[in-house]
Amino acid sequence: MISLNRGEWSELYVVLFLLIEPKLEIVDEKLNTIEKGIFEIRKIILNANDKLEYCIEKNSVYVYMNFIEYNKMSINEVNEICKKIYKGIINNNKTSGAFSIIGVDTFLGKFSNGEIIKGKSIQKEDIETIVFDNKKLKDVNLKYSIKSLLGRPATLLNSSQHTNFRYSVTNISKEDIKVINSINTRTKLLDRMAEIEEKDGIILFDKVVSPTFDYNLRMVDSNMPEYLGNMLLSSYANNEKDLKELFLHHIPKIDKNFAIKKLEDLLSAICFSFIPSEKWGGHQSVNGGFLIVNTDGKILVLDLVYYKQHVLNYLVNNTKLDSPSSTRYHMFELYEENGRVYFTLNLQIRYKNL
Repeated sequence: MISLNRGEWSELYVVLFLLIEPKLEIVDEKLNTIEKGIFEIRKIILNANDKLEYCIEKNSVYVYMNFIEYNKMSINEVNEICKKIYKGIINNNKTSGAFSIIGVDTFLGKFSNGEIIKGKSIQKEDIETIVFDNKKLKDVNLKYSIKSLLGRPATLLNSSQHTNFRYSVTNISKEDIKVINSINTRTKLLDRMAEIEEKDGIILFDKVVSPTFDYNLRMVDSNMPEYLGNMLLSSYANNEKDLKELFLHHIPKIDKNFAIKKLEDLLSAICFSFIPSEKWGGHQSVNGGFLIVNTDGKILVLDLVYYKQHVLNYLVNNTKLDSPSSTRYHMFELYEENGRVYFTLNLQIRYKNL
């Protein structure tokens, strides 16, 4: 049997749901409906190992593989599997890891030649669609990122070796370094920070370790690495995780609007444009917005075409810093290099519980 994690099952669920309910329901930042019917799904395109296309015609779904008709199935059959997958997701008690849903494998053989439907980690869009735009009265190509509210809040920016930020420490001795590194409490990052301050150590942001991630951040704003480096350090000093509050209090500019705009630009770029490990050319690959799997099973749309500010408001008000594994990324482990003392912190951003 095929085993997928919650996110992967959710992506398959979105594809099936949109084939059954092709009129997209657009919502505001609080997920309240604005309107339904501006966009209507005509075709769904997935770039897996084979190019898969799903076209809706009357009460049938036509499956094309590499531009050749592969199968045809009724909307009722798609609907039954869609319900089964939703029930399987909400009834699974695992917080992470893969699980199976009985009765889906045979359907996937007809629907995708058994391929697992999921977005590639090297691209921001999870799904590509052709929709009819009832305002422009024509078909348009829209690419979306998929987020699910059925499990643990998703990450916007995953921790990796590329998301390490380095800091220099001065005014401490070799003996101080040993004492600080020996702290291994449950809250060791906060405690090591406090110990450096207790010993009158001076911490300054040094650099983003990855040149690629540094380049991408500077494409958003030339000062973004410094903004994030200082903010990340402050989050540990003050035990503050809310991104909006951190930007409001630690962006050294004159007004609130500047700080919020910088945060909007950053989160928009992370969600719709670049990944830390690939040099970014400045373009936005997701032009449709978010498809959100709501807790009641509905698919809601945060729309970038006509309601972009609602998308930005959602990101600003519903994101926080997360704490990746301090052991895996050797965070706050003081070390000497070329006569100077450094440590690193790792950046990870996650949605809040809604």
